[in-house]
Formats: sequence, C-alpha cells, structure tokens
Amino acid sequence: MNTKQTFSESGIFNPRILQNTALSAMALLASLALSAQAGTRATLSSALTTHGSHDKGPNPMTSARTYNKILFPDSTYMIDDGTAEDSIGLTSDGDLIALNEFTVTPGNSTITKVSIAWGTPFFPDPTLNGLSYTAVIWSDPNGDGDPSDAVVLATAPGTVAQAGTDTFIDTSFNTTIPTTNFFVGFLITHAAGQHPAALDKANPLPNRSYVAGGATGDINNLTNNDLPVAPIESVGLVGNWLIRAAAGSATPPPTPTPTATPAGQLWYNGDFNGVNGLNNEQDDDIGAGEFAHVYDDFIVTDADGWDVSSVYSNNLADTNVTGATWEIRQGISEGNGGTVVASGMTITPTVTPTGRSGFGVTEFMVEVPDLAVHLDGSNGTSDTRYFLNVTPIGDLTGSSFDSSTGGTNAFGQPPGNNKNAFFDSPFFLFDFASTGDPALGQPYDFSMGVNGTVTGGGGLTLQSAASIKRHGSTGIFDIPLPLTGSEGIEDRAGADTILMTFNNNITNVGTAISTCGNATVRPGRDTHTVLVKLGSAAQCSGQNITVTLSGVMDDQGNTGSATVTYGKLIGDVNADGTVNGKDIKIIRQTAPAQTNSGNFRDDLNADRKINLSDVVVVRRHEGQSLP
Repeated sequence: MNTKQTFSESGIFNPRILQNTALSAMALLASLALSAQAGTRATLSSALTTHGSHDKGPNPMTSARTYNKILFPDSTYMIDDGTAEDSIGLTSDGDLIALNEFTVTPGNSTITKVSIAWGTPFFPDPTLNGLSYTAVIWSDPNGDGDPSDAVVLATAPGTVAQAGTDTFIDTSFNTTIPTTNFFVGFLITHAAGQHPAALDKANPLPNRSYVAGGATGDINNLTNNDLPVAPIESVGLVGNWLIRAAAGSATPPPTPTPTATPAGQLWYNGDFNGVNGLNNEQDDDIGAGEFAHVYDDFIVTDADGWDVSSVYSNNLADTNVTGATWEIRQGISEGNGGTVVASGMTITPTVTPTGRSGFGVTEFMVEVPDLAVHLDGSNGTSDTRYFLNVTPIGDLTGSSFDSSTGGTNAFGQPPGNNKNAFFDSPFFLFDFASTGDPALGQPYDFSMGVNGTVTGGGGLTLQSAASIKRHGSTGIFDIPLPLTGSEGIEDRAGADTILMTFNNNITNVGTAISTCGNATVRPGRDTHTVLVKLGSAAQCSGQNITVTLSGVMDDQGNTGSATVTYGKLIGDVNADGTVNGKDIKIIRQTAPAQTNSGNFRDDLNADRKINLSDVVVVRRHEGQSLP
C-alpha cells in the first residue's frame, strides 16, 4: 500500500498548521481524481511561510506600452517577472513535472533555448545544486492550451545550478513548434523537503502554469502520473513558473570576446554573461528628458588614490549614441543617492563594439575619455568605495541596457561578484533602488570600468587572490582568498595552486616561499597574474598557510612583494573551519552528481564527480579544525 503524501506550507514547523493545511490540500486534490479508487495522488509542498510578505511594488507603465526594466525581445517566451516568491516540491521523494503554456508568435517557431530558475532567494536550498533534470518541449495537438494531450517534441538534460538566486539556467534546443500553442517545462527527481520549482506569485497569468508528478514521472502521457497534469490553481497555488523559452535561428550564438585589459586599467567589473541587461539610457525611446541609470561599486585599492583618465560601460544597445553622461558617487544606499564626487557629459564618447551580443542586440563599450579626476585612497579618506555610472545618450529611438556580468575577466575590487548595484530612474519610479530589490528582480553586477593611473606614478599592489584547481574535463574552479577579513578556506585534497592578480602587468618574479611546503612560481592566466604551485600542501591540512612573493616587478618599473594567507582544511565543505558530520551531510545530499560551479567544493578529490569517495575524504580528516 502506498503512503499518501501531504501538502504543507513548510518553514514554520507547527504540527497543527501542517495538519490543517494537509486536510485542505487533500480536499483540493480530490477534485483532480476521477474517483477515490483512481489511486494514490501525489501532493505538493510550498517553501513559502507567509503569503504576501514579499511585495514587488508597482509595474511602471506609459499609455503607449509597458517598458520592461529588463531586456527581452519578442522572441523570448515568458510569463514571469524574474523573481520567485515561493518554490514548490513534492512532499515525498519523487518526480516533479512543471510546465508553462505559450502561444507561438510570428517568426518565432524554432525554440533554441529553454531557461529555468530554481528555488527562491527567500528560502535558498543549496542542496538543489547539482541535481539532474530533463528540460522538455511539448506540442499542443488540438491547440486548446490543455497539456493533457501534449506530445513531447524534444528533451535535453541539464544540471541545477545557482538555486535560490533567480538565475536562469539555459538548456539548448533546436526544435520547431508545429502547432499554435506549445508547452515548456522540466522533470526533476528530488527528495522530500526540497522545493525545486520556482514560482512567481506577483500579477500571475491564470491557467498558464501546470504541474504533475509522483513516484515515477511520465512526460509522454502527462495524465499518467500520481498527480495528473492540471493547472496549478487546481492544487491551491497562484502564480507562474520561472520557465522560459527563446526562439531564433538554429545557429549557435557567437562566442563572447573577452574585453582586453587596456594599459592603465584600474577596475573592470567583468564581461557580459548572457543573462540579462538593465535600462541604462537617456533620451531614448522612453522619451526626451527621461533617463535610467545603473550604478555599480568599485574600491580604490591604492593608498594614494587614483587619477582617472576615462570611464566606460558596456551596453546592449540598438540606439544611435549621440553622447554620454557619467557620474562617480560615494555612499549610495537604498533610496539614497549619496554624494556626487565627479560628473559630466560629453557629445563625443568613444563607442566601440565589444564583439559580444545578446538577445539579438550588439554590445558596445561607451567610453568617456580625456578625464582628469582624482579619487582618494585610504591615505585621503576612510571610504574608498565609489559607485560609477556611464549612460549613453540616444536620439529618441531604440534602447540601451547595461550588460549583466558574473565577473569573467574582471580586474580590481570587487571583481563583479558582490551584487551591490543600484538603479535610479524617475520614469520607472525607482529612486536609487538596489537591483536585488524584488521590485526590480535583477540581483546582478553590471559591466563597466575605470581607466587611469595610480596617484604618484603608480605602485605595485596585489588586487585579489584565489586557490584554483582543475576538476577533470569539467574545468577549473576558483575559491576566492580574501586579502582582508576572514580568510578563505581550501577544502580540496591534493596540491594547491594560488592565483595572484596585480594592478599592473608583471614582468618578473623573484622567489616564492610558503609556511608549509615548497612553492614554485609559474606564469598566470594573463600578464597581470602569477601562479604559485604548493606541491606539499596536502600535508598541511588544519593549518593557515602564508604564501609570499618577493622581487615582483611590473612594466612601470615598480617592485614589491605580495602575501596571501589562507586556511587549508581538507573536507571542510561548508568552510566553517571544522571538518565534521555537517560536511558529510552536504555531500550525501548532493551525490551522485557531476561537478559544476555550484557544487565544486563537494568534489574533494577533484575527479569531476561527487560521490561516496568524497565522503571517505571527509572521514579521513574528521575532527580537524583551523587554529
């Protein structure tokens, strides 16, 4: 006899609440059953504890059209706003199927990508990362928008990553839709207590999102599931899944071209990552005199400060750029624009294609040259964090969007990874709002940079450090090693390789020494970086290791040394400074899985697989801790 699952609003563990909710949910589910004898029906569990506690705010409009703050062309099929307020899963182990219904628009019948966001930032569940899923495209043979007769057109495997961040994970397709309507979704096998399906509950479109599932999910006959396919409203849910599809030609997108590090680069937040863009424009199609500004933060890392010669932003733009405004501020916070340190406007910006594109739009670097701005470092101010905006001015046509970035090819601090950006636009009714605000739903960093020289002719400084390791064919994954504050912890077994990034091009390195084991200097990833290989670091578990480079010389004739300290603690998956059962639990919840950017700390032996062999590594070091 099968055990019936229960529906629960998880988060507040109150047996009375759980019991009452279960009775209500089973009554809802009874309406889906053909009869009481039809078999056991799977039920669902919600991660949301208090409905309505995450208000997104208004959706700004004009009388002519709705202006999206985010960049999506007509070829993107979506019914969500990019932010999950809840996430849904089965109450017991099993297969969950979630899908959205769309109507084919003219010229957009070939689906090239399915994008899915997993879980919710309000209740993040890192154990979802690494789970395998199957993305599915179905046709609607009779065009009635009901998936009970849906036919599978294509499937593709995927791996959950960045769960609980509202980040969409892409799966590639090349599938032509032969019917008026179609469905896009996924099947995922998950454990009780996990909530993989992200749900947008604000301003929902009813009867467009569907759910099915059970002990063994059937994507070929969606009615042949313990929970037969039905609109989510039928099981007491309101909202739409964060599942999207993109149409285009079958040719793959162009390979992104890394932004070259120019001479005098002081800070760069990183290349466009293909995820999104946020309005960054003035006098474009939002109207004369209207503007939208994106600000992101950088730190002046040299004590004597910087002399800035140019600033720039990378924008996905289809407008004619006629000028650019720029600002450098300090002290920006939610609803507070802080203080303007320097600002200006030019009618002769330098506009250069970056070689990248997204959503069918070309990316351009819009640079304001010929500046002479001094920014104080720690010798002149206690606050060395600044915020930059460079906004293209248009000709009342088209739009411009500052490209999102994940920090690829970033330089300086922070390297495109701290999500401390702000959005200011009276047109869109935002007054210096954090881009992570649910009303914006854009928890990203944005591509922009600063060029110039270090005050007083420069100086050689260490900008950042990381412990890097290759995990077989899946690639190299970095653990950041902060230069100040809490130390980074390397939990993977084997030899360590430390990547040091400097502010200038390095021409020579003298020697490297380590407080534990031998150190060997090797060329870095580019002219700004140096690698130090620590051959015997595996014997140093449970110690703080200090690595020192001496005789470092840059292309400006500066010399100096650099020191990085980090903790070596094999098996410390959660980086809490102790190896114990918590680390084993994390691995068991992830395994078996392929290594990816979201779970690589679990792959302790760096063999690109997370399995029981990694548990063995923890067992060998259980009880160790850092001093």
